[in-house]
Amino acid sequence: MWKHTPPAWTRADGPESDIVLSTRARLARNVSGVPFPGRAGGSDLENVAELARLSAKGLARKWPKIEVYDVAAIDEDSRMFLVDAHLASPWQITPRPGGAILLEPSGTIAIMVNEEDHFRMQAILPGLQPLAAWQMVDEIDDELAKSIRFAYSDRLGYLTASLSNLGTGLRISAMMHLAGLANVGRLRATLRAAIELGVSVRGFFGEGSQGLGDLYQVSNEMTLGAPERELAERVRGVAEHILIEERRAREELSSDGRAKILRAARANIRKIRGAETISSGDALALLSPIRLAASVARIDGLGAMLLNELMVEMKVVHSGDPSRQATTVADRHRAVHLRRRLRGIDF
Repeated sequence: MWKHTPPAWTRADGPESDIVLSTRARLARNVSGVPFPGRAGGSDLENVAELARLSAKGLARKWPKIEVYDVAAIDEDSRMFLVDAHLASPWQITPRPGGAILLEPSGTIAIMVNEEDHFRMQAILPGLQPLAAWQMVDEIDDELAKSIRFAYSDRLGYLTASLSNLGTGLRISAMMHLAGLANVGRLRATLRAAIELGVSVRGFFGEGSQGLGDLYQVSNEMTLGAPERELAERVRGVAEHILIEERRAREELSSDGRAKILRAARANIRKIRGAETISSGDALALLSPIRLAASVARIDGLGAMLLNELMVEMKVVHSGDPSRQATTVADRHRAVHLRRRLRGIDF
């Protein structure tokens, strides 16, 4: 049974970790001759899952602690945590035939089996490390390709369920905390300029989601017609541009609005300490100014690592129980958890 622990990227020990929480490289692959998961039957999906179990033995030579888990065998809280920690998608944690995930205990490697594609290989590193993340996921791809024949076209490249992933099947994204730009009113203009440079900007949970807690994913827009290294370099270049703008905004706030930032963080701490219930969205909104304050001033007991961990412990993905009672209980537990983790913080 898999037990969740904070993934390695929450340690905030990578390059530019005060602003860039993590970098994820993801490769989409499908088994040749097998219908994509959206069209495949249960037996096809189970066969793909068995291929994953067999191929895990090869991966274990380099990553000896990697294991295969049946999604249905993972308890509900842990399934929700997988999504909040960006190790799995909301769709992946839905129990179904052939649904599986390969996990390395630190959370650096996560491979979704029978999501939108048969295999979605992920490498997730702390801070801004697009080249290192790509090289790691490329190693995983090479190892799996020794025992699995992936669907490939000489003209189009790797075949994927979504046309947006056709070609290399590579998506590289940097998760960035852009509270400084939001505070000085330049966030929209900066993100618009980034999009014009050929990247996508999405919210906390990717496509279709919002920038909860001032968190945004910057990723490559195209996967076809460019070498993988070039895609990684493009994401790095745009992320570095946004990083410069965010640092400039934080410097302005440090000199002109530092007291305002600290007041906002202090007020949010008081709200957390006095709240009986806190929704997941409110939790991320409350934590964002606190994380910003921790980056512009020394606050005893408060650092990026603690705040990163809290952001993946907020259970933004709801359980399957839609009842008001279940929601109220979850909100009450979240408030208690936040109070406990932030106890003793001294401004």
